[in-house]
Amino acid sequence: MSASGVDISRFLQALSERSVSFLRDELEIAVTVQTHHLDDVQKLDLKHLTAIMSATDNMKLYLAYSFDEALIVKAFEAYCKDLDIAPDERDTYMEETAGDIINIIVGNALADLSAQGRVIGLSPPIVITEAKSVMRHRGAKFATACLVTPYGGLNIHLIGPGELFDDTLEYLEA
Repeated sequence: MSASGVDISRFLQALSERSVSFLRDELEIAVTVQTHHLDDVQKLDLKHLTAIMSATDNMKLYLAYSFDEALIVKAFEAYCKDLDIAPDERDTYMEETAGDIINIIVGNALADLSAQGRVIGLSPPIVITEAKSVMRHRGAKFATACLVTPYGGLNIHLIGPGELFDDTLEYLEA
């Protein structure tokens, strides 16, 4: 899969490496298993909470970081450990944690790949809180990295071309 002039395999590897480092170094969460699926992904299973952003160069590509509930709760607790957060604000801060995580990791991964000298535009992340599946059809291409931790999984999805989807990964009418 190739999109936006970016080598998807290299991009997914960079995202995966940056994600493992971030989880380990910033949140003290170990990744125990990693798998990558580049050409055989037929369906995306979005988990409990998913942060989505788009990257635009020659064409649009969506990136989605989809967290199991126990993992985003653990990430939130580590990320916000020094903050006093009211119980009624917990869900909002958990969503902001997911948005911050994707922003930091994607920004750093793109910097790792920036030797090509291109500027790739990124949208602000949006967060969806519904588990759902997205089937591949109508020329869509999916690539996925699955990271497993003691607290559950994180799936990193690359979805293209972005022109087929809205910002919540629903197919647009043809």
